[in-house]
Amino acid sequence: MDIALLKALSEADAIAASEQEVRQILLREAAAFGKEVQFDGLGSVLIRLNESAGPKVMVCAHMDEVGFMVRSISREGAIDVIPIGNVRMTARELQLVRITTRTGHKIQGLLDGERHGSDVTKLRVDIGACSADEVAEAGVEPGDRVTFATSFTELPHNRVMGKAFDDRLGCYLLLSLLRELHATPLNAEVWLVASSSEEVGLRGGQTATRKVNPDLALVLDTACWAKNFDYGSDNHRQTGEGPMLVMYDKTLIAPPKLSAWVEETAARHAIALQRDMFSNGGTDGGAVHLSGTGIPTVVLGPPTRHGHCAASIADVGDIDLTHQLLVALLHDVNAKTVSHLTDFRC
Repeated sequence: MDIALLKALSEADAIAASEQEVRQILLREAAAFGKEVQFDGLGSVLIRLNESAGPKVMVCAHMDEVGFMVRSISREGAIDVIPIGNVRMTARELQLVRITTRTGHKIQGLLDGERHGSDVTKLRVDIGACSADEVAEAGVEPGDRVTFATSFTELPHNRVMGKAFDDRLGCYLLLSLLRELHATPLNAEVWLVASSSEEVGLRGGQTATRKVNPDLALVLDTACWAKNFDYGSDNHRQTGEGPMLVMYDKTLIAPPKLSAWVEETAARHAIALQRDMFSNGGTDGGAVHLSGTGIPTVVLGPPTRHGHCAASIADVGDIDLTHQLLVALLHDVNAKTVSHLTDFRC
């Protein structure tokens, strides 16, 4: 486990459509292994892992995180912002945030809003300014991006905490696959895709899939349970219990044969799976599987505690096991696998 790489990904600032800090990390890694890189029109990064006459497999994780954008600046020096993505209401009050200006300058501030029942509206960032002129002198303008200012931290018991684990854990897994399999012969052509703008409508998942045109897709994402210390049978997102296999969400139902292949592969490698279903929300898989005439797609990923807020907590063992499962799947997939998954006569 490369903790330094995960830290760099977590601390990079990248709301939807402004993902260059994450993109640069991906591009450096791809260049280190001499891999071909392409882009879609939204800036998603498409890394070709290998050449093969077999089917195309896309492994996809999104680069963007939930955050905010500067909307306007008041006469008194308050910086009005709007949420980009579904930021939790409880994460909109008295939170440390970081503004990235057009020039790349970083300015710390404090986010707050007005609570009305369960809603928090009229969000503003305070950088200590007392006038619009002081804000302008600091270099802040409408359109600047704002993210939580959370430092990555190693916790006891092989756990980590940081911002943007949704979905920098997935981006980390893309790069861990690149590092392990960059010279490995495979029976499929594998594309590692870091998509743009998932948090605002699964946008890059759509456009990147059209670019790659895969025969099979493995989407990487993460999720947390509403009650973090609930270890009951309803919680299939428990940290330390292995990767999630998402069998259903609002945008995608994984094909049974595809889920079964993942389950059988995990069993052969003694990897425990948490079979999960999302009652709300979705992932890039919702856009990916509808591309073309339809693509067999399944969602996998390590669970977290807390989400769409200032910080999440993850178990390093879950991340490693997800990597092991992905490696096993990519070693296993071939033309026969894809033919079986798309044969609806049986």
